[in-house]
Amino acid sequence: MSLFNIFGRRTEASSAYNPVSEDEDKLLDEPTLATRLELEKLQQANANLKRVLGIFAGFFLAFLALVAFKSWETHEDSLVFPRILKSPVPPMPMNVQTFERNSLYASRPSPESDAAWNALLPEGRGFVYVPESEKYSLPPGEKVFYGEIYSVSLFHQLHCLGQLRKYYWLLVDGVKSNSTSLKPMVEGLLGPSGEHVSHCFDYLRQTLQCAGDMALEWPRKEEDGSRFAVDGWNIPHECRSWDHIVDYMKDNYFNLSMNSEIAPDHPMHKDGMAKL
Repeated sequence: MSLFNIFGRRTEASSAYNPVSEDEDKLLDEPTLATRLELEKLQQANANLKRVLGIFAGFFLAFLALVAFKSWETHEDSLVFPRILKSPVPPMPMNVQTFERNSLYASRPSPESDAAWNALLPEGRGFVYVPESEKYSLPPGEKVFYGEIYSVSLFHQLHCLGQLRKYYWLLVDGVKSNSTSLKPMVEGLLGPSGEHVSHCFDYLRQTLQCAGDMALEWPRKEEDGSRFAVDGWNIPHECRSWDHIVDYMKDNYFNLSMNSEIAPDHPMHKDGMAKL
């Protein structure tokens, strides 16, 4: 027998097709019981994961919607400008405030108008506690029993405006009555003690320049339909939220101040600040 015949037969035998029986075919197509159980576990785990993710996504979206609604409800059209200086005072949200005439603040001193002005001053007369002031690179504040206190500029500005209001009406009444009883006060304003009042002009000038309100004002409409005079009323402005300012002052005010008037008649310190 030749080698060709031997290898030829082996090749033919090895390449011959042996059909699979129907029982064997079913075993190949159908997974085993263990495999089916494993697949069912994976499918169940996948379904549970989808449910958990769906619930989490629902709660997260509801939370975002609630935060957005509360933000809109409390401070509509609000925004926060970035800070440049380190400060313990948080940034105050901005909102749109339309300036409208309020004759109570423009009228001469009376129990009603004085009460309105004094109501602008929070507890502590605009002073707040600042713990760990060195964290904010602040020079030392005024030391009191509970710590250091600092003046919030806004309320210093209102105090200055209140002083100017008080002396304006005193001088108006003195001129109208042709009274000489105000002479000591006038002499005091022209002397060293008047520094507290005169510094307010320059201080308020700089605060106005600092705020830099760039709102555009249009002239009011006159009875004949013409427009030429700008009075500033009914003009929208971007303002810091007064509600947020009041909340901050309530939480941090200096509670040992016995003074609640915006323009008190107290003696002055040498540096021109009114006594607490």
